[in-house]
Amino acid sequence: MQQQEHELDHSKFQHILASLAIRTSVALTYICFNTGAKIPAVGFGTWQAAPNEVEKAVEVALRAGYRHIDCAAIYRNEAKVWHGIRNSGVPRKEIFVTTKLWNTAHDPKDVEAALDKSLENLGLEYVDLYLMHWPVAFASGTRWFPLNQNGVFKLSSVPFTETYKAMEALLKTGKANAIGVSNFNVRKLRHLLDNCTIKPATNRIEAHPYLQQQKLFDFCQKEGILIEAYSPLSNNQTGEPKTVDDQEVHAVGKSLGMDPGQVLVSWGVQRGTVVLPKSVTEKRIEGNFQDKVLSEAEMARLNALERHKRFNFHVNLGSDIYDEVGEKTVAQIAWKSGPANLSKFTV
Repeated sequence: MQQQEHELDHSKFQHILASLAIRTSVALTYICFNTGAKIPAVGFGTWQAAPNEVEKAVEVALRAGYRHIDCAAIYRNEAKVWHGIRNSGVPRKEIFVTTKLWNTAHDPKDVEAALDKSLENLGLEYVDLYLMHWPVAFASGTRWFPLNQNGVFKLSSVPFTETYKAMEALLKTGKANAIGVSNFNVRKLRHLLDNCTIKPATNRIEAHPYLQQQKLFDFCQKEGILIEAYSPLSNNQTGEPKTVDDQEVHAVGKSLGMDPGQVLVSWGVQRGTVVLPKSVTEKRIEGNFQDKVLSEAEMARLNALERHKRFNFHVNLGSDIYDEVGEKTVAQIAWKSGPANLSKFTV
C-alpha cells in the first residue's frame, strides 16, 4: 500500500488510528501541536551515534523517508548531522529539526548563544523545535560535565523557569519556530505553566511499554503538550532485559509479520506520541520506519507490559529529576558516584 501523509490533532490521534479497519503505515503521519505547526510522528534519534556514524545514518534515514531529525548539543555530533542532511538531497523545508539546550547553558544570558552554536554546527538558520534537555542546571563554563574535585557535579541555582523565559524570547528572533522541554514530570510542568507566557509545545520523555508514564501522559494531553518518546525500544545502558527483547513483543510482531522494533514504534505512534527510534544500522533504520496500525487487542497486550521501569535514571547528576528518590538519597548517590564520574565525564 502506498504510504500517505496524514495530519491529525494529537488529542484525536489515538481514537482515529484505533478505528481504522486497514493495517496502513502511520510512519508518515504528522501530528499537530499547540503552535498549529505539524511534526512528523516518527523521528530519527541521533543520541550515542558517533560522528563518523551519524552522518551516514542521517542520510540513510532521510532517504528512507524520515522527515524528523532529533539532535542535541550534548550529543556533540550536530556538525555531522548537517553533513547527513546535505548529502541526502532532501530540501531543508521538508525536514523537521529538533535540537536541545544543554545543562551548562541554563543561565538566561547563555541561552541564545547556545542556540547560535547549535545552528552553526547544524548549518541551519533556524530549528523547528528547541528543547530544554533537562530540568537541571549545571555551572556555566566550557566543560560539558563540570565536576568538583571529588567528582560531584557542579550544579547551578538558576531556576528552569528563568531558563525557559529566555527560550521564549528566542521565538521572536526566528531562530526557533517552537520551544519545549524534556524530562519534566507533572510537578515540574505545573510549576513551569504557572510561570511561563508560552506553553511548551512538547515534553520529551522516556516512554515504552515498560514505562508508560500514564499520569504524565494524561496531564500533557489535558494541557495540550505533545509527548515525544525517546528510547522507545528501551536501551541497554544498564545491561537489563530490554522492552524490545520481551517475548510478548516478539509474539505480537510474529503475528503481524513485523519485527519487535516496528511493533514498539507502532505502539508509541498509535498511543498519540511522537516516537524517536535510533540506530546506525541501515536495515534497522529503514525497518523502524515501516510500522503498522495495531488492533485494540494488540495494543492491550503491549499495555499490559507496564513495569514502571526507567532505563534512563540519572541520579548521579545530583538532582532528584523525577521526584522518585528524594534529595537526601540523591545527594548520597552523587557523592558515591564521584570517583567514577572523574573517569567517565572528562569533557
